[in-house]
Amino acid sequence: MSYEIIDLINKWKIFAEDLDSRHVLFMFFIASTKTSTIPGISVAGPDPFSTLYTPTLDVEYLVLGKPRTIDMVPITPEGIPTPALITKAVFNLIKPSYLIVDSGVFREPKIPFISIPHKTVGGRIDEEDALPKDFAHKIFEESRILGRILSNKKMFIIIGESMPGGTTTAMSIIESLGFKGLGRTSSSSPNNPVKLKIDVFKKALARQGSFSSDYDVFRLIEIFGDPLHISIAGFVIGALERESKIMLAGGTQMYAVLSILKRLKTDLNGKIIVGTTRWIVEDITSDIKGLAREISPEVPLLYTKIDFKDSPYEGLKYYEKGYVKEGVGAGGSILTAQIIYGLSIDEIKKEIFREYERLIGSGYVKENR
Repeated sequence: MSYEIIDLINKWKIFAEDLDSRHVLFMFFIASTKTSTIPGISVAGPDPFSTLYTPTLDVEYLVLGKPRTIDMVPITPEGIPTPALITKAVFNLIKPSYLIVDSGVFREPKIPFISIPHKTVGGRIDEEDALPKDFAHKIFEESRILGRILSNKKMFIIIGESMPGGTTTAMSIIESLGFKGLGRTSSSSPNNPVKLKIDVFKKALARQGSFSSDYDVFRLIEIFGDPLHISIAGFVIGALERESKIMLAGGTQMYAVLSILKRLKTDLNGKIIVGTTRWIVEDITSDIKGLAREISPEVPLLYTKIDFKDSPYEGLKYYEKGYVKEGVGAGGSILTAQIIYGLSIDEIKKEIFREYERLIGSGYVKENR
């Protein structure tokens, strides 16, 4: 076993000393925000409108191995497939229990899922409120109930997400809640559209007029946020009330969740961690380490050092150029496979390459080698 894994296990000793694979549950929250249709905001789809379908296609592929709603695995305009590829490959190996939660997707997936009663597609925040009035609190409370239903003190729950445009709304949530968010969230593109994201937030501010971060948290989410992050925050609080341990499996978006939890004065110490990829941590266009220090210094930030430099596939090598980076629980699934299930990075990479080969064979990905 490498030093890297031993070091990670040491970091987990206090957090995860009583956890094992029998008590692991993955949760994937999906939603859409019309913010993703702003040209240039997101490359989590072949074109801006297609980003509204990405969460649905992600989870259909994760569950079935192929999409149902549209016969297309989500790809960037460059043809690079969804990070659900990584999570799918890990699941091929560890075969965990997992559930899908719809917090407000544009099209419901054609698979079994849990539906939040007040789910709704998020508004385009530069032009309209993200959520109807009073919806943020209702989504939060419904998700909190779900967290209580599904959790117990032996469980380790890994929470992933899929929502294009989410780094823009996450930035707006973090900033509106009184933390420094502008220009610090990542992107699925190597050319992080930081200026465009900030312009979107400024237009949301101008639309709203004056406001204070002391405003009601839920009202701020309705103005500047989306249905996804408040839903995850509610679920986390419900799960923590049942004494479960939580991993937020994602990148800078998860600090929007943590900013909500901190504003709601949630005790996070020793109860929650963030798990992501080195592509997020090393991203010079964002600042996940700075967000971690400012928002939740008591919450460990762990990342897998997986790389695709030796990949036989050019599509995966694009990760090393700053594309995709994270999503659909990719980093957290690898970390869980390493630490809870004892798999090596080499084993995981081989399965990712096999899954990528399967997508090529199925015609979902075109590969020039």
